[in-house]
Amino acid sequence: MNSVPPFIPEHPLIERSDQFDHLAIIGVSARTAGRRTRDTLFVEEPDYSSILSKLKNDSKRSVVLIATCERFDFVLGQVENDDIDFYQNIIAQEASVDLDTLQKQSYQHTGFDALRHLFAVAASLDSLIVGEPQILGQVKECHRFSKSLGLTDSFLDSVFDASLVSAKRVRTETTIAQQPVSLASSALQVAHGIHGDLARCAVALIGSGEIGELLCQEFKSAGIGHLSITHPKIGRSQTASFRLGGEVCPWDQLDDLISRSDIVLSAYGGGDPILTTVNVGIALRKRKRKPVFFIDTTAARDVAPDVNGLDGAYSYNLGDLENVAKQGKVHREAAMMAAWKVLGDEMQAFIRAKAERQAAPAIAVIRKHFETLRSQVLEETKEDADVTTRLLINRLLHNPQVVLKEIAREDPTGHVQLEQLLYRFFGIETVLLDNDKDDDGKED
Repeated sequence: MNSVPPFIPEHPLIERSDQFDHLAIIGVSARTAGRRTRDTLFVEEPDYSSILSKLKNDSKRSVVLIATCERFDFVLGQVENDDIDFYQNIIAQEASVDLDTLQKQSYQHTGFDALRHLFAVAASLDSLIVGEPQILGQVKECHRFSKSLGLTDSFLDSVFDASLVSAKRVRTETTIAQQPVSLASSALQVAHGIHGDLARCAVALIGSGEIGELLCQEFKSAGIGHLSITHPKIGRSQTASFRLGGEVCPWDQLDDLISRSDIVLSAYGGGDPILTTVNVGIALRKRKRKPVFFIDTTAARDVAPDVNGLDGAYSYNLGDLENVAKQGKVHREAAMMAAWKVLGDEMQAFIRAKAERQAAPAIAVIRKHFETLRSQVLEETKEDADVTTRLLINRLLHNPQVVLKEIAREDPTGHVQLEQLLYRFFGIETVLLDNDKDDDGKED
């Protein structure tokens, strides 16, 4: 699991701002979900349109559903007291598990933690494969779809817009996006070492995970001879075949597919190994020990660890491929730190901007008040510059003087903080005040 640096607001306006208090994320991901939940929620295609339409009919507002093959997150801009249970129930229903089971596998983030989670998701720092390119477009599309149904508001729209800007900075200003590319390069390097000319190789994709498909695309670009795709749900195989151009193979012919394949990309992630010493051993005997290169792209491990001990089987997971790349681990850690720094900067800038905009109405009121006083003074003094300016200063300072004296009487020590705040408002250096006093501490 990726380490997540803590985010601590530093700006005083941020600490006092309550506009993020109602921001929340309720969800479940492939990292937290158990096998049964993964099998249903991330294998079946949920009817996202129906879910969002139901939310609209229930008068829910300020909500975006981020639904991919790795996560199912509700992002809420105005979380209410009963929203947590409400949205967890929806996820439980979609995953076909009871609420208690779902609660043990889900997560809840509020306030700045929710903001950080969304920024990390959009930048692919929370993906199973850090730097994978699909998630940015998926987050953008999920936001667009919820917005088209009238389920978002200006605050939630601004949060998503900021997360997308931040994610684009991460992709352009750091090397985090090279991570999947380096994995693909490592896979091709190992495949060439095992089989030589890839044009004679048959590749099988088991499942339809994003990284499995990304590697398939790389192998196709390298000129593989044939691609077959299989999945327990025939619709998922057909959809992947449409995207990748491979041949669909029925799930009940999996063992035969292994024996016909030189490279097997496993992206199912059901929880238990589907490639074991039994079915792989049978396939290798059929192949007369002609080698097979297995690439396990899942966190749940589709390929049993002891498969690598079979004669002719070369089993790699994503960590193995990363180690193939020179200084892969060092590069990844450096890229991660650079990416998190970008996210931190963007979050601070976004939160500051939001906090500062809260002061705009007060500034407008004060400006209008000053303009009213200026007009009154000009009318009374008939535009005599010296008299006008002195009178205007007196009028502007009258009420602050009265209030400051009242506070000093009520709290002899507390008014010092107010004085410092006033100096800050008007850009007054206190050293200048000291120089304006005589030896007795009295003003000249």
